[in-house]
Amino acid sequence: MRHLAFCLLALPLLSQAPVPVRPGFDEAFFNGDRRAILEGCADKARSIKPKDAKYLAECGRAYLAALDKPKAEAAFKEAETRESKDGQVLRLIALAWLKHGYKTEALEGYEKIATRDPKNKEALTQAAVDLAEVGLVTESERYMGVVAAQDRDGWERFLMFGRALLVAGQRKKAAVWFARAAALKPNEEKVFLEISRAFAETQSVM
Repeated sequence: MRHLAFCLLALPLLSQAPVPVRPGFDEAFFNGDRRAILEGCADKARSIKPKDAKYLAECGRAYLAALDKPKAEAAFKEAETRESKDGQVLRLIALAWLKHGYKTEALEGYEKIATRDPKNKEALTQAAVDLAEVGLVTESERYMGVVAAQDRDGWERFLMFGRALLVAGQRKKAAVWFARAAALKPNEEKVFLEISRAFAETQSVM
């Protein structure tokens, strides 16, 4: 009886006890092998949102960083199957390939944006910026040309692209896009602050 009474008294205390850290995701795990962290976190995120195409694309990038290309390809394929015409999803997949040195796969991925979601100015601008920042200037200019044809007043996009070109060391090309933005908004302080910030951050003063 005394044992039973003790157990009954202990129940409220047990209910207030802190929830233990899930096994496998403790401090030791996050201080461990980088590839295990990448795959483990991607697997966990994927289990929580198994049908979200953007999450699948991001998980694919984690698998690629963990050097598990087959698993990455499977995640990319599933993401693309779910949202085959979503420029943002296609861009995430292309960016993953680009960041990990797969130029051919990246260019193929970016081209899917232009063919499947050609009016997605945001995704096309991001594609142009991505490519410019890694030095693929000719390819980046083609995508930005598509954006400019659709949005001749897109000064904010022009600034983004100009900054990306500056990062790539293409100052003369960057100047073209900065000038376009300044011409469109000659009295907009954000234009000039963004340009000055771009030069300050890239230290392109020559």
